[in-house]
Amino acid sequence: MSPIFIQAFASLGLFMFGMLYLEDSLKKAAGSSFKRWVKISTDTNAKALTTGTVATAALQSSSVVTLMALSLVGAGLMSLQSSIGVIFGSNIGTTATGWIIAIIGFKFDIKLIALSMVGFGGIGSVLAGEGRLRHTFGGITGFGLIFLGLEGLKESFSTLSSTVDIESLRGYNVLVFLGVGLLLTAIIQSSSASIAIAQSALYTGILNFDHAAAFVIGANVGTTVTAIIGAIGGSSDKKRAALAHILFNVTTGIIAFALLHPMTWGVTHIGLHQSVEALALFHTVFNIIGVVVWYPLITPLSQWLLKRFHVVKPSPTLYIHNVSQTIPALAHEALRKEVYHLGHEVCSFAVSAINIPPQEGLKHHGSISKILEAYKEPLELAPLHLYHDLQLLQGEILDYASSLSQKIQLPAVRDDFDKTLAMATYLISASKYLKDLLDDIGMLNETDTLEIAAFYHEFRYQILALSMHYNDWLDGDENAPQELEELFTKLDTSYKNSVGILNDMITDYKISKQMTAIFMNITHLTRNFSKALYKSMNGQRD
Repeated sequence: MSPIFIQAFASLGLFMFGMLYLEDSLKKAAGSSFKRWVKISTDTNAKALTTGTVATAALQSSSVVTLMALSLVGAGLMSLQSSIGVIFGSNIGTTATGWIIAIIGFKFDIKLIALSMVGFGGIGSVLAGEGRLRHTFGGITGFGLIFLGLEGLKESFSTLSSTVDIESLRGYNVLVFLGVGLLLTAIIQSSSASIAIAQSALYTGILNFDHAAAFVIGANVGTTVTAIIGAIGGSSDKKRAALAHILFNVTTGIIAFALLHPMTWGVTHIGLHQSVEALALFHTVFNIIGVVVWYPLITPLSQWLLKRFHVVKPSPTLYIHNVSQTIPALAHEALRKEVYHLGHEVCSFAVSAINIPPQEGLKHHGSISKILEAYKEPLELAPLHLYHDLQLLQGEILDYASSLSQKIQLPAVRDDFDKTLAMATYLISASKYLKDLLDDIGMLNETDTLEIAAFYHEFRYQILALSMHYNDWLDGDENAPQELEELFTKLDTSYKNSVGILNDMITDYKISKQMTAIFMNITHLTRNFSKALYKSMNGQRD
């Protein structure tokens, strides 16, 4: 393979890794507060559009914001209409990358600047230790890597321009370049990288302006692949939001292509000529045109989409919906199994609440400490979504139990039924205690002092240990009852000690008054969760 293509390939990889590293660092630096800001800033179409624009410009990635909007709407934390506004705004925000590249990347000798950013950010990341400051330095490193990759693309395309028959390239129809831009973006999952390639090719003279503009239109349409992938297997609202993204980008691309010649003439005759700045302006203008066309249609579009992708939701129950209550003893056995199913779901909800995937947190392949260390970031599927599913299951169980209660006459069956119903009631209480913890857990996620980190680790350890051993008890593990008994005793002692430790921390001003209230609330609710699980076990195993 020619060294020129190797350089171009490596430079593209460096550019894309820089984008990925920048996105990841900015998300971690912002923490879950960024998602909360997005959620509360989208209650009107105008605010949703503005939020999408600002968030994308800040994170330098429309893909991240689009996937975030899909996650929030999928979890029921953002309305479909708001997510559409955010996605439309992200198409304007993503043009900021082209402007940064055009203004800085092609105006200055950026290699020295880029190397300085990598050096400064890299050393800062190492010295800063854990926390937001480290991720902030990581963002600086990401910018440096992006500009190093861009410089490599410029150099490789400059060399390539002397070996390529430019006139033969200019003989191709603009549709070819539109298709190449679409296909490349669909493959590499980054319109910013594709547009950087177009700007480099334009800057070095390999492409003329019309061809580069068509390439950018294709790249803009190609970003819809990210939304399609993100919506696969998702909720109906997630699929609806992805379809809105496709409709917007495709129709905007059609409009831009239909107006290609007048638009390119306009942006190149205002003093920019056929420059990379003109290409960035072209990218911005046609996305703004798309928003102007679609903005009045956000509400009717969301209403139309709500009529699509309807699915029949499966029953949340595993047993009781299949068993008639004609024979109460058999019906009670189905109810008992369903309550154990509820217990498993409560355990899954518990480990999800502390940012651990249930399939990983409830298996014994490794120590609890290692599991806690491996999973620290919030999960894509919000725990609140799991709680809503739990409520549906709880409602079905209580409705079935209420009906069955009137049919039970034998004392032995009645005694077993009362114990099963009591177990269900305690599990419902346990899940409610966990739900009440979610906001406080979110606050702990956003702080990184030593005292708070130590408290958060101990809290997560307790919840995970309880959930693992209780899950084992439900599965019939003979050692689980003794392990849980010891754990309950330990937690009860820990609760009393925690109150004293908190009083000392308050006296020494090691934590704020707000954090004091959060610590006390978490300590109290964790104890209640533990007690509810303990009470649910009494008499439930033969």
